Amino acid sequence: MKLYTHVLEGWVHPSDVFIALHGGDSNAFWLDREFNLDNRFSVIGGASVLHTELERSDLARVLNGLQFDDETQLPFDFRPGLVGVLGYESDQDAWMLVDRALVFDHDRRHIHFIGAFDDDAEFDHFLNAALLRLALVGGEQASYRLRHADGRSSNSTLRHSADTYLSLIERAQHFIGLGDVYQLCLTNQISIETTLDPLLTYLRLREHNPAPYAAFLRLGSRSVVCASPEQFLLAHVGGTVSTKPIKGTRPRGANDAEDRAIALDLRADQKERAENLMIVDLMRNDLGRVCEVGSVDVPKLFEIETYATVHQLVSTVVGKLLPEASVFDAVESAFPGGSMTGAPKLRAIEIIGELEAGPRGVYSGAVGFIASNGAAELGMTIRTIVFENGRATIGVGGGITIDSVPEAELEETKLKAKALLLALGAEDPWLVT
Repeated sequence: MKLYTHVLEGWVHPSDVFIALHGGDSNAFWLDREFNLDNRFSVIGGASVLHTELERSDLARVLNGLQFDDETQLPFDFRPGLVGVLGYESDQDAWMLVDRALVFDHDRRHIHFIGAFDDDAEFDHFLNAALLRLALVGGEQASYRLRHADGRSSNSTLRHSADTYLSLIERAQHFIGLGDVYQLCLTNQISIETTLDPLLTYLRLREHNPAPYAAFLRLGSRSVVCASPEQFLLAHVGGTVSTKPIKGTRPRGANDAEDRAIALDLRADQKERAENLMIVDLMRNDLGRVCEVGSVDVPKLFEIETYATVHQLVSTVVGKLLPEASVFDAVESAFPGGSMTGAPKLRAIEIIGELEAGPRGVYSGAVGFIASNGAAELGMTIRTIVFENGRATIGVGGGITIDSVPEAELEETKLKAKALLLALGAEDPWLVT
């Protein structure tokens, strides 16, 4: 096989294209980067096969089965490969093996057709069919919203009530006081009965809460609606890797002056800085196991990133993979992301298993692509809704330290759930539980 590409110097919004080309597909994805300042390329595609029972050690073997000649020079790293999710628990993993996709350049407003095909005739057939369908696209999003407007959400319930969550924070602080961990990411889960259409929910969410690592994935009977602000792992061709842990969250202000004051307060908060630094050190260690000696660095520490509903305290850790290390080694070394476990990681994971009353599922895992050329872009599955079997689940949590005020930590989980509950039209579970 050979990699074929074609550039359409015209523009149709990815939302309309996704609905037109993949709106009814069982397995489809939209990696939405319209609001990502570091990556101007969104990717849309589908797949005929969904892998849900692969061991993680088999992912490289499956990807290596997609062999093709690639002599193209493209302005993005995406190539045919794996697209899907890593669950916090491995039985939640789901991967599509993708051999063709559309890549949207939001800056130049071009659409790249890309795929691995056996010959020119096969590519021409794909391209002509796609171009014909694109020529007919118009107003798909508005029409889709009307057709799927009758869904409803009800019966919002919490895994841990407010009182229980407060007591779990105190137990986490007990472990911290004993010296077992320095910081622990404690989470809760909201479960909601719903007949809402998952894609409609995603369209609502991206409208009110745009995010840099947003995604919509339909994975058989399960759909993942993600408005993640956090990068888990970015790998470029050539072996450069990075991760951008988030620790520290504040709500947006009511006006510009208040908003600036809140952001400055977040950046100066010693508790938040200490928590962020703990995770930076953890991720430096994780990447250091698979990177060249001396290559791991922290080019940005305690940066404020501002989104529609919150300010976040973000740091960046980078490194250069060892010659013998692959992107899969980097994923294995860094997963799950330290911002969603705590430090030290292994003991934190053990305590999480003791304190939290059920599995996290897709939440606090990763979502994105791992390409055949060694590139990858994986966001953390936070600010995420998972639809399955008539229910929507939302994970929320935060990092606990010895200085944490339990009531403030509880309020932070409510803040993180706010935009997701709004997209679902769901009642506040803390008011009904």
